[in-house]
Amino acid sequence: MIALRQTVDDPRLWLNAQVYPLWSGGAIDPATGITWEALDHAGRPLREMDRRLRVLARQAYCFAATGRADLLTLGDRQFRFAMDHGTDPRSGHLVAVFDSQLGILSAPHDLYDLAFMLLAASELLRWGRLALDDLPRLESGLARLKAPCGWFENAAHALPRRQNPHMHLFEAATELYRVTRAPRHLAIADECLGLFRDVVLQPGGDVLEYFSADLSPVADACQSVEPGHMAEWIYLLDRYERITGRDSGVDLKRLFQAVLARKLPSGFLPDSSRPMVLTRRLWPQLEFLRAALVMRWRGVALPHADTPAMIMDRIRQDYLTADLRGGWYDQLDEGGVIRSRLMPASTLYHVQLALRAYCDGE
Repeated sequence: MIALRQTVDDPRLWLNAQVYPLWSGGAIDPATGITWEALDHAGRPLREMDRRLRVLARQAYCFAATGRADLLTLGDRQFRFAMDHGTDPRSGHLVAVFDSQLGILSAPHDLYDLAFMLLAASELLRWGRLALDDLPRLESGLARLKAPCGWFENAAHALPRRQNPHMHLFEAATELYRVTRAPRHLAIADECLGLFRDVVLQPGGDVLEYFSADLSPVADACQSVEPGHMAEWIYLLDRYERITGRDSGVDLKRLFQAVLARKLPSGFLPDSSRPMVLTRRLWPQLEFLRAALVMRWRGVALPHADTPAMIMDRIRQDYLTADLRGGWYDQLDEGGVIRSRLMPASTLYHVQLALRAYCDGE
């Protein structure tokens, strides 16, 4: 039973003493120095799983963002592999998926993958770790996906178009602007922001996920709303305002109220509120925590159950347990039953950013 598990008491200590040692140790393939896609709940790598380039980019960003020399070097290695081996020599497209032996399986030149490569580049650039042509190559790859409004999903202009890659491109461009102060990076962030305000965000607070070629929302039967993304936008918009000194034009308090309205009775966010599901992954809870921190920083009065401390306590009790030694349960149902069988490496991005924000800002 979850109630009997020993929970993580000190998030900062847990990150430094358990999370980073696990994900920079047993989660790294010793033969290549590249991260495995996932671990089981005993911390063993799932060696037969395909490996996504976006996971290399996310780990590169996470490791570099610590500022620790050993992790910075490890992050550089993930990024360098993606830059050196992540382009299909036949098409020139960015790879999305490698097999377990790091052979290329698909190379659609995906916007989501490019966004995370640019995000990793922003942090490595801050530490002077980019090769001279790294950023120009990535920016050239992004230019190949430019649409009349926003960016295409991939080189094939696949449908539906999605808000999620644009959200992470907004994040990456904002962070690049923080480092470079280059107008071209601010222009990318501003275009993504305009799409969010004018197309993605609905009057009732829903953040729609899927769109047609002309960016009109797809039919209701095929539409989705993920409260975790609603919460994630709150943090990223606040970050944009802090870095640029500009008003995003979005009422973050109202958006947070919309997030609260989509909670489950347990206090957790569901994986989807449209259609409604009763499963709850870890990452939406971490984004809920970051959104609540933004409200706290802005002086917004919060319900007791939705203060950062209370959200952190719920996350700690259900997902971050000491018996996993630096890992987490990825998904539970509303009754608290564990539904996941693995720990995705990609979730380190959410864990690190949320817990570091909590430790620094609560």
